[in-house]
Amino acid sequence: MLISHRYKFICLKTEKTASSSLFEMFRQIASEHDTLHPADWRVARQLLQQHGTLDGHSFVGGAGYLARRVSARRGIHRHGKIADVRKLLGSDLFASYTIVTSERNPWDRQVSLFTHRRTKHPARNIRDFKAAMVSRSYNLFHLNKLDNWGIYSIDDQPVADHVIRYENLAEDYVNTLRALKIDPEQWPLPHLRAKERFEGKDYRNYYSDEVRDLIGEWYKNEIRHFGYQF
Repeated sequence: MLISHRYKFICLKTEKTASSSLFEMFRQIASEHDTLHPADWRVARQLLQQHGTLDGHSFVGGAGYLARRVSARRGIHRHGKIADVRKLLGSDLFASYTIVTSERNPWDRQVSLFTHRRTKHPARNIRDFKAAMVSRSYNLFHLNKLDNWGIYSIDDQPVADHVIRYENLAEDYVNTLRALKIDPEQWPLPHLRAKERFEGKDYRNYYSDEVRDLIGEWYKNEIRHFGYQF
């Protein structure tokens, strides 16, 4: 999660959607002109006491597992939810920002997530994908069900003004920067985690009918909203 005062955008960092590359670029854009304060409740209170408003200040979410687990107490994580951002800024100031995020076909995204988990556990082979998806222990211990929908939605309604689609990454990124009055030629998008792509050319090769339907049920909200198909 990132808030840029100068460019008046809120960047929401979803998972397995080229978000690391996107977040790094938006962070560089924001920090070129503004100091990025930690999106911590205590920091926000101090700024309010000093200035009477959070308008004029930029923020970045915290990193790390602990920050994510206890964000309700300490502040907002980099994968923080838009509802918490509204709470931090207040409704009136929040309404003045443009919200940017990214998304990806959930069936493709889930294979990418499994590949990412495999980099942490090299002994696990990509061929275990189908078994892992229906394993209660794997789903529990590997945090296997993502909640991108909850990151960019309030009361189960998506509120992002610009959604950069992984399937149309370069074009959507450029169009989003232009909408924010930012020169895209000055900020070309890198691919920070290209080596983590899954093996093979077609994610559908890793699915059975059962697992296809399971993932479809897990992520039915974004599938329905964005019109994704298997």
